[in-house]
Amino acid sequence: MSIVSCQKEEKEFIDPNEDNRIPKDSQLANLMKNMVIHDGSFDDIVDNANCFSINIPYTIMLGGNEREINGISDYQGISNIDVVEIKYPVTITLADHTQRVIRNDSELSTFGDSCRNEDDDDIECIDFVYPIQLSTFNSRSNIMSSVKIDHDANMFNFMENVDENVSVSINYPISLLLHNGQNIGAQHNSELLSNILRVASACDENDTR
Repeated sequence: MSIVSCQKEEKEFIDPNEDNRIPKDSQLANLMKNMVIHDGSFDDIVDNANCFSINIPYTIMLGGNEREINGISDYQGISNIDVVEIKYPVTITLADHTQRVIRNDSELSTFGDSCRNEDDDDIECIDFVYPIQLSTFNSRSNIMSSVKIDHDANMFNFMENVDENVSVSINYPISLLLHNGQNIGAQHNSELLSNILRVASACDENDTR
């Protein structure tokens, strides 16, 4: 008589990119989010608030004359002593890339007041060069997938909303654009972290508040 016993083996799937993963609350993850926060400082001469910007195009009254704002260069020549009136409604983009329709000065001022009590975390000296491919691994479902990121808004929303059970890793190499126009590369997490920390405060920000 012979007895044959069968034992079912449980397979434990391991994230193949585990060594290069980016934990959600890690220093690198937070710095990456700060890189892709919407910078609203370029139009402070009009809205006096760095935590949002007014979507172009729109119209202002300057010295009794209409002026079309169709690009950043149209802010040149506007000084702090000028009386600027915004022709409403306008749409603003907030730091998290969400948008709001503003119908009057009071509504605009309400959003501007929020800047006074917020730290300015945006990193303006270094930018991602898109597209960037991210790999994800869900430890609960053992499912791997990839995500193509092609804009700061996509990167911010992904990093902000990624599930705690999902590990994220970048498909290196990637390129980064510095404030002086120079391109540099990153081959792994340590190099990316080092590059961000090295230039995070290397350029002057335009924030007025």
